Amino acid sequence: MSEDVQQSVGLAIGSALSENNEAPGETRTACDPRARPMMSPERQADVLLRLAKAVGQVQGVSRMVNADRYCVDVLTQIAAAQKALDGAARVITRNYLERCVTDAIEGGDPLIYDELMRVIDRRR
Repeated sequence: MSEDVQQSVGLAIGSALSENNEAPGETRTACDPRARPMMSPERQADVLLRLAKAVGQVQGVSRMVNADRYCVDVLTQIAAAQKALDGAARVITRNYLERCVTDAIEGGDPLIYDELMRVIDRRR
């Protein structure tokens, strides 16, 4: 991957992950990272490890493509990267259900059901 592409991806990821940054058209319900940490340090470490593995696998895919490797090998590496991202998404989804959804339901927030349906639809 070229440096320009890496820099663009890094900027996009950094922007997407910046504090209190919401995607266009998105609203938050009960989760407020200013009130308490979004997840436990152990869970955060688990997610970050899974993401680091995915980054390494994606970089491996880039090297494989640059080296003109066999398509099946490249596809296998892509599947591994997707599995690592899916694992991170499962951990984050569980955290969302345990923290955000539970807090919203206990707080009587009726918007949580619409938000939860959007989350479920995206995970399919």
